[in-house]
Amino acid sequence: MKTGIKLIFVGLMILISNNIVLGMIIPSVEEEREYVRKGQKEWEIKRALSGKLISWLSDANDVAGKECDRLVDSLLTLPEPTIEAYFVAAQATYIRGKPQQAISILEDLISKHPNKPAEVEQLPVRVVARFWIGTIARHSGDMTKAKSVYETILKYLRGREGENSLAMICNLYLAEIESKHMKRDDLALARFEAIQQIKTPEGQLGAGYDIYKGWARYQHTLISKGKAQTTQELVAFSEIMSAPLLAGAQLKLCGISPVFGYYSHEQMSLEGNIIARTLFDRFRNKTISPIDWSLVTLIYGFGYEGEVHFTQKKKYYLKAEKYYSELFDDNSFFSPIGGTYLAQCKKAQDKTVEAEGILEKVGAKYPGYESAVTELKESWKKEGESKK
Repeated sequence: MKTGIKLIFVGLMILISNNIVLGMIIPSVEEEREYVRKGQKEWEIKRALSGKLISWLSDANDVAGKECDRLVDSLLTLPEPTIEAYFVAAQATYIRGKPQQAISILEDLISKHPNKPAEVEQLPVRVVARFWIGTIARHSGDMTKAKSVYETILKYLRGREGENSLAMICNLYLAEIESKHMKRDDLALARFEAIQQIKTPEGQLGAGYDIYKGWARYQHTLISKGKAQTTQELVAFSEIMSAPLLAGAQLKLCGISPVFGYYSHEQMSLEGNIIARTLFDRFRNKTISPIDWSLVTLIYGFGYEGEVHFTQKKKYYLKAEKYYSELFDDNSFFSPIGGTYLAQCKKAQDKTVEAEGILEKVGAKYPGYESAVTELKESWKKEGESKK
């Protein structure tokens, strides 16, 4: 299992970091040194901005909020703000409730540095910034702009080697817009069919492709055959335990996870990072995007489960269970993953009977996961025997 996770992690990093074939400009050694010389002032502003944003989010301090806006201006009016500075400014501005201004910051970045590497992802600015704009536009209700942005990304990627992975993500969001918001199931179905026709590359990169193709197949069945048939036909992908890695990679690409640095020990945990939780809660809106809802819900569960190891406080298992249960009770591609992780969460607390009962429910609701359920049960049995 650990080997599988490692392989898919590497595959996903390649999947979203294919910098050379996507036309990214890599800075020279001299440029890197210049960044260091000029970076101290920017770092100080970003740290201050993080602190004021936390203060504003914590107690709705209006003075802190206005200081956030001032610091954003200071960041963007530096002689040569880094690429990261633009993303930090855009994210802070969005959190402050100014989506159109955040989009303007990103559009300004694209116009000035389209081919430079986006420091939040090793992809060109013109790609990552537009993924961010698409996210903000969707969650601000501007589906027309979001659709246009994703189509612009697809146009740029077309014909470039290694473009299929990012194109699959674009098409999933476009299909969601077309089906859920435009009521054009025919357009969405065509996109899902196109994703499934993409050839899966050999090796590590193929794992990510398999997940996205399976996701497209699930959504196609949901629209064309209905919920009941979808659960019967859903087949487990080979690396189900690595789903949080894929979710985390996609949320980062789309600007749904924070780009602020860690300036305190508390910020390194999910519970202590109010900026991360604010972003997750803003984008965890099933009415607007079931895709984002399922990914954020999975990451919430995974994050709180990890909090147990970070703090040694078992109370976080309850929060993890809450999100895993919500995901399992939903009808998304990741629902059986939620059930599987919920079972493992129970098992980690030595609630073996409950854990096995949940796995039985996963197998009953999703027959295609029967072998995955059996494999997990057998691993638990071997683990128990080894402890005797």
